[in-house]
Amino acid sequence: MEGLLFLETIVAQVVQALAPILGTVDPVLVGRLLVVMVLCGAIGLERSEHERASGFRPHILVGLGACLMTMAGAYALSDVQVRDPMRVASYVVSGIGFLGAGAILRHGTTVRGLTTAASIWGSAGIGIATGVGMGALAVVTTVLILLTLTALERLEARLGRSENANDLKIHLKDDHRAVGKALTALDRLGLPVKKATVLPAAGDAAVLKVELSRPLRADQVPRLVKQLLVVKSISRVDVNSLQVEEVEALNERSDELISSIHAQIEEVKLNDENLLRDLNDSETGALASAEKRS
Repeated sequence: MEGLLFLETIVAQVVQALAPILGTVDPVLVGRLLVVMVLCGAIGLERSEHERASGFRPHILVGLGACLMTMAGAYALSDVQVRDPMRVASYVVSGIGFLGAGAILRHGTTVRGLTTAASIWGSAGIGIATGVGMGALAVVTTVLILLTLTALERLEARLGRSENANDLKIHLKDDHRAVGKALTALDRLGLPVKKATVLPAAGDAAVLKVELSRPLRADQVPRLVKQLLVVKSISRVDVNSLQVEEVEALNERSDELISSIHAQIEEVKLNDENLLRDLNDSETGALASAEKRS
């Protein structure tokens, strides 16, 4: 019995000695941290499904850090009479920008990561709001953020889908010369390329998205796919968004316009099956094409 009392006395003295260092453990503040972990984790899970590096754990860490720093600014040093409890939170809002900037990547002419950067910034806001006791508002904000990232994404895709899209997607293998070879192949085939964009892709080196300035004839599409697949750097060709010009549709136009369209279509060189085979052996497809033209 005496040993138990002695042990309790030692523990009480240790706790008293550590109190100036650790402070008091407030269950309310601990609960706020747990709420932030759940809310920011939900947003991070949604980003992880889109193969974003700044996904589940980074969002939780941002929210917990923002919540902790906000509570430290709002509740620490209570004996100080003149202080600004939200000063620390204001620095969190401005300082989180460096992490958001790190989530933004540029691939060619395409910028990716803006939505993830915004969700990270939103997670910091959720942490700040929860840290000052506005947990209910943080829950509502989390629901709205998830709604924006899911339902509104599908709505945006529908509204932004152009009926006049004329895109050809070329999936490239892991080859540092793949983009150059693909562009050279398109040039040799005489395709009317309006714009080409390199996009990252899971499992592939990249996806070359090519927008054509005019449609192809329906019978030319399978020959185009066959020609491009001759190049070993190309693993797959997606023609689902490619416009095709049916002969019946051409007959509805004036004779002059029909002659012009037929002349342009015939410029596409898809009959020579050996046209692209040398790209598999050349050092740089773009250089070979340039030398051929010169």
